[in-house]
Amino acid sequence: MAGARALQRVAMGLFGGASVLACALDRLELARLSDALRGGAELTIAPSFAELRESLRSSTREVNAIVLPARDASGESARRTIRDIAAERPRAAILVYCQPGWQYDTDLRSLAAAGAHQFIFGGSNDTPADFRAVIKSAQSQCAAECVLQLLESCVPGPLHPVFEAAVSRPQQITDVLSLAAALGVHRKTLFNMCARHHFVPPAELLAWARLVLVAYLLETTGCTIETIANELSYPSPTALRNAMKRYTGYTASDIRANGGSSAVVAALERRLRHAADRSALHVV
Repeated sequence: MAGARALQRVAMGLFGGASVLACALDRLELARLSDALRGGAELTIAPSFAELRESLRSSTREVNAIVLPARDASGESARRTIRDIAAERPRAAILVYCQPGWQYDTDLRSLAAAGAHQFIFGGSNDTPADFRAVIKSAQSQCAAECVLQLLESCVPGPLHPVFEAAVSRPQQITDVLSLAAALGVHRKTLFNMCARHHFVPPAELLAWARLVLVAYLLETTGCTIETIANELSYPSPTALRNAMKRYTGYTASDIRANGGSSAVVAALERRLRHAADRSALHVV
């Protein structure tokens, strides 16, 4: 990668063999990030914001997470860099490493508005375990955003919040009752919402939302179907495989080989297209 040098390459683990890019961190921050990723990801560093932007533009390599300071050594704000990353690398989770304190509040608000997913505070949540948890949270948030963007064109606008709840909290929202509770409505209200917009019923909606997320993870990480099933609270890997085959007609290997999340979205579009009327949509 132009303008960057490899720091370490470690085995596949928590992040499914993810590639993490760190930019302009000081020695202590870099050491803490390295400790957090040990055994879990490949870490590469870029010395400055400018070189980070250039390296991302000149390489097609997948980067799953990017960690950078709120300001570099020269005092330049990360705002422009974050905005560029969010636009050009939407699949990369963006984390800002900063110091705690009220005086940084304005910076944090502007960086969040620019596209930062999570913040790491020196001396607060940068122990290895905390660091890993924050990175994982940022990756989950980024994945949810990407999945929602994929679904935007085939889901009626009023149902976007339903899909957002489903993909934002996949570990907790695994059935219609938990989905309705997350939205603050009764399950019958949720059913009526889907019927009103001539969409599939809530149980199927939830299944599709989760399967697009599964496909996204198959596409963007080295995680196995077993790992994903565990991460997303499926009863078992077999249950996930069966759901994938039932709704999409694909296996996990098919998904990886045929477009990942886009293939599942296309399968959903076929399902909606082939359902000719409201009664047909409510047969599953």
